[in-house]
Amino acid sequence: MNGEDLNLFAKLGTFSEHTVVAEASVIKVDPDLPLNVVALVSCGVATGWGSAVNRAQVKPGDTVVVVGIGGIGINAVQGAKMAGATRVIAVDPVEFKREKAMEFGATHTYSSMEEAFPSVTELTWGQMADKVIMTPGVMYGNLMQMATALCGKGGTVVVTAIAPMTQTESSVNLFELAMWNKEIKGTIFGSCNPRFDIPNLLSMYREGTLKLDELITRTYSLDDINEGYRAMRDGENIRGVIVFD
Repeated sequence: MNGEDLNLFAKLGTFSEHTVVAEASVIKVDPDLPLNVVALVSCGVATGWGSAVNRAQVKPGDTVVVVGIGGIGINAVQGAKMAGATRVIAVDPVEFKREKAMEFGATHTYSSMEEAFPSVTELTWGQMADKVIMTPGVMYGNLMQMATALCGKGGTVVVTAIAPMTQTESSVNLFELAMWNKEIKGTIFGSCNPRFDIPNLLSMYREGTLKLDELITRTYSLDDINEGYRAMRDGENIRGVIVFD
């Protein structure tokens, strides 16, 4: 500003009215696409969708459990459904988010992993889920005990959510990990390639197979950003979007 050098944290100009970006950080999109939709694809949509499609490699007929139905988890639900999963089980303590998950392809919803466990056991005749995708607001090590318990023989647990950097302990049944041939994977950005996947996701949106407009619960002006944060904290939004009019 006024000739002074500016630094961007993580190369983001979030909430800025103007920003300077490196050419290598820019993805070209079709000019007729609405910017509020394009903004979603740059992170949350790609991360969630890719967690199911790329990293978990959901296949037709799979049973998939998605834990945490926020802006990332809702798109893991959507990705799993698009990949052909027979059952998509959404887990979240907020009723509104469970209801939205049904609109995006979930077949069953539960308020906790503990509540989901007996139902997943019954639905799969004891074989449990093929894929478990962890997208809670914050990833803590104690969540992994139920995540791996929900995962069946030969199954995959994908850890997408961010944990505190000091989180070094996790509750995993090592006997089951080995004897049931399970695997645990991490992912960033849904293991996507932004130069391919962002235009590809927007192409699916244009063709009507990927829901993006429906993700936006409410839009806010920059002056109302604190209200947007409050709604996010209280579980009232799937996605809140800042618009510059």
